[in-house]
Amino acid sequence: MRRLLVVLLAVTAVVSFAGCSESSRGSAQEEFVRQMIDEGGLDPAVAECIADRFFELRTDQDLQEFFEREELTDAESAEFRAIGAACAEELAPSTS
Repeated sequence: MRRLLVVLLAVTAVVSFAGCSESSRGSAQEEFVRQMIDEGGLDPAVAECIADRFFELRTDQDLQEFFEREELTDAESAEFRAIGAACAEELAPSTS
């Protein structure tokens, strides 16, 4: 999945973060969500949740470095698994 996200985001992130504006960051996040939906097959609500949580704790520089790398680090892989699981659980319909 990482390769799929990098294809469009690498270009978007480098251009977007060069300006460091909030709208550019938002555009990069929207593209990230779209990639997770279109290429990763994630539910839109889950993709939004993952992107929100991933972006909220990172600076523009952190995100730029993330998108410039070819592969996820072990820590990033674990983080995405944890965020994805938390989002899926949070968004699952209540059975009570």
